[in-house]
Amino acid sequence: MSKQLRIYILSPHFDDAAYGLTLTISKLINRDIPVTLINCFTVTRWTALPVADKDVKSVSLLRAMEDAEYNKLFNSAINIINLDLLDAPLRNGYIFKSSPFAPDEWELVEELKTYLEENVDGLLLCPLGIGNHIDHALCRAATAKLYKKMKVLFYEDLPYAQRISEKEIIDHICKLEEELGVKLGNLLNSSENAVIDKKQAISVYKSQLNDDICSEILAHMNALQGERLWGEAKAINILTRILEY
Repeated sequence: MSKQLRIYILSPHFDDAAYGLTLTISKLINRDIPVTLINCFTVTRWTALPVADKDVKSVSLLRAMEDAEYNKLFNSAINIINLDLLDAPLRNGYIFKSSPFAPDEWELVEELKTYLEENVDGLLLCPLGIGNHIDHALCRAATAKLYKKMKVLFYEDLPYAQRISEKEIIDHICKLEEELGVKLGNLLNSSENAVIDKKQAISVYKSQLNDDICSEILAHMNALQGERLWGEAKAINILTRILEY
């Protein structure tokens, strides 16, 4: 008997996988596919909305609890792993990448790479790094370092992908193709007949989701009529067979 495929989702922060992949996660769980969510930079005091306690311990706990609420929508079927790395504002005081990685950032890339090498034995879904958020860029860089060793698909970072044109997204893909030395196609996971309300699902991240961000995420989904992933044909075919089963 062949080994059951496992799906691993690399999420820079607690909410990123939900914003980009809720419809996809729902279909995977409904098909009894094992899904592991790897949240990377989970030590944080970042919130988009005011909260009662703004210290690192309280905010980190609050955001972990929001993630647990999200998992309850799937009967807690997602295996959640929090790596407890410091997020960008706590590490260096900036969020967006405007220059090459600093030495300590390359150390984080290597740490993430090592973790993935030792713990991922299935299909990895990684953020594209659209928007140039440093934590998203670190996740993509770690995945790029071991790309040839595993099956990988890339998902579109939200709300950042909604803030740029389709041409800019394609330009971003072209640069990634050059970096990896491959040709990437795309898979659209249609929102048609979705069994979950994405707006309701992502709304559990109450400390992070204001009306504008929520609208951007839903606008991107509606424009595409689903969620889009990018990868080589072999990896796309693997996920397509699962989603169309």
